[in-house]
Amino acid sequence: MSRSMLALALLVSITTAQLPPSVQSVIDEAEKHVTAELIGSHLGFLADDRLEGRGVGTRGDLLSRLYIKSVFEGLGLKPAGPNGSWEQEVPIIGINAQVTRKLTAKAQDGRSLSFTAPRDYTTFAGRPDKVTEWKNAELVFIGYGIDAPEQNWDDYKGVDLTGKVALVMNNDPSDDPNLFAGKTRLYYGRWSYKYEEAARRGAVGVIVIHTTPSAGYPFQVIQTGQGQERFWLPFTNGEKTLAIRSWCSEDAAKSLVALGGHDLDELRGKAETRAFRPVQIGVTVDVETTNTIRKIRSANVLAKIPGTDPKLGGQAVVVTAHFDHLGKGRPVRDDDIYNGALDNASGTAALLALARACTSLPSPPRRSIVFAAVTAEESGLLGSLYYARNPTIPPKKIIANYNIDGINIWGPTKDIAMIGYGKNSLTGLADTVAKRRGRVLRANPETDKGLFYRSDHFSFARIGVPSAFFKAGNDFLERGEVRRRVKLSYTGTRYHQPSDEYDARWNLQGAAQDTRLLLECLLRTVEADDPPRWSPGDEFEKLR
Repeated sequence: MSRSMLALALLVSITTAQLPPSVQSVIDEAEKHVTAELIGSHLGFLADDRLEGRGVGTRGDLLSRLYIKSVFEGLGLKPAGPNGSWEQEVPIIGINAQVTRKLTAKAQDGRSLSFTAPRDYTTFAGRPDKVTEWKNAELVFIGYGIDAPEQNWDDYKGVDLTGKVALVMNNDPSDDPNLFAGKTRLYYGRWSYKYEEAARRGAVGVIVIHTTPSAGYPFQVIQTGQGQERFWLPFTNGEKTLAIRSWCSEDAAKSLVALGGHDLDELRGKAETRAFRPVQIGVTVDVETTNTIRKIRSANVLAKIPGTDPKLGGQAVVVTAHFDHLGKGRPVRDDDIYNGALDNASGTAALLALARACTSLPSPPRRSIVFAAVTAEESGLLGSLYYARNPTIPPKKIIANYNIDGINIWGPTKDIAMIGYGKNSLTGLADTVAKRRGRVLRANPETDKGLFYRSDHFSFARIGVPSAFFKAGNDFLERGEVRRRVKLSYTGTRYHQPSDEYDARWNLQGAAQDTRLLLECLLRTVEADDPPRWSPGDEFEKLR
């Protein structure tokens, strides 16, 4: 079948459930290359102990990039990095902060409390200084720490935060469906937004109050990062940053405000309305970290299949998966390697399987496909953020992003979940593809976790690129109750823990099933006449 015939047939059928037999045969042939065995072979290597958790700037980082590049090159893909290279170097600053003066709170009457890291709180430096500190800094409760003019919501009410520390709640208001999308978490609910907003207002620090419901994971996930090196893109002159960023447990937060004569539940109740005003806790806080700073070499690995259409060939769909994880860290049961098998050796394996399938097409697509294995996602989406700021393709020519971060390791499902369901026209496309395959596309059931803002597709959305991110479904074809229970236990027991290790007993048939669905979505997108669009009124629509 010629490329032009394939393109024409796909254009006719892009929004219909029924594909012409000739087009269906091309997709069927391509997806035969997406197998559980292929995904498992890549996953097993990337998650092996010998890669030491693929920490940024480590030997495991280098080996991962070499492996991915070798696979791309062996498939006959073209390099898509700067100047015809396979890699886009990402300049990263590493800051390892060690607490040298523990967190102490002092009330106006002289009473004081001391807290222990990481039992009660965590800290990491927000500046590349040898020493960072809060010294006799006033503590101010700022509610959710949100300023959203379009919602007529301002938690700051003009308070001067210069030199002060903000104590804020995680998440965003969720009780009113007409505010902040109800139970669906927006970027306002992300801890990163709260740090950024307070820094813009001159604060020296922020303490985010952890609760498992508001974070979506237990405090042990936060504790794991204490004392570990944190990574940043280079700071710009004049950039406002916090001296120290912090989380604390709910119990520690209760003790902090009680020292100043306040009740945390009462404060949180008042913060649920627009009328809330910042509360001076009547407590000052002190903490100091001594920081080791270094420059690190890492890179995004980029490959492409060039498009062949005279008008559309310069446009591209970028498929991303982050290959990094946490490297070595605090031992748990004598294991200090954070392998990141599911998060995200699995997604990188799926990316490589997609690349294999796309290189099997009888002719290249109309638009280009860029496969981007990005670095430093676990450090704040740094690899994809750097690419978005320094794209190898003009941003307006990147028509879509499909991101892979964690795949289905529990077995085939009737359904598949979509993060950001309804945000752009890729939802309708994915729904069409799912129905054609006898499956059901569902909205992400965990809308309160803000997953759309927690992986690399967010970096593309921030420059206006419609993005899609699929997660494993819950309607398992076999042993549904057991597999749902095992899947649910992952976040509480394995997420960002040394126990996230590859197990050859994983059922990767579900991973292959979902990757095949993604393959069809990808092929339809690169062949369509019109690019995807943000839904009217979506928060990212104006960026396009």
